[in-house]
Amino acid sequence: MNLETILIIVLGITFVVLVSIRAVRNLQWVRFGEAFGKQGEALLDDYTYLTEQGITCRVEHGLPTGRLFRPLAKNLDDRVALFVHRKDEQKARQLLK
Repeated sequence: MNLETILIIVLGITFVVLVSIRAVRNLQWVRFGEAFGKQGEALLDDYTYLTEQGITCRVEHGLPTGRLFRPLAKNLDDRVALFVHRKDEQKARQLLK
């Protein structure tokens, strides 16, 4: 095997490992809502309330795009998404009723 073949194999393995780690992390979260503009403020209020109640959650602002596609997603920068950790899903649903 030459050096190029070894580098391609190493890069391929690295890519698979990174994608797998990302997929496993994403499976830990449940999306509770997604809104744009002023409607996103209600999700931020829900986030504050849930964290005060001890619920593990996170908020995403905008779209998770790469630099290459950022100019195409300018009108989506006001997106807000609320995610709750899977272990706290039932408790969070009860609190937000």
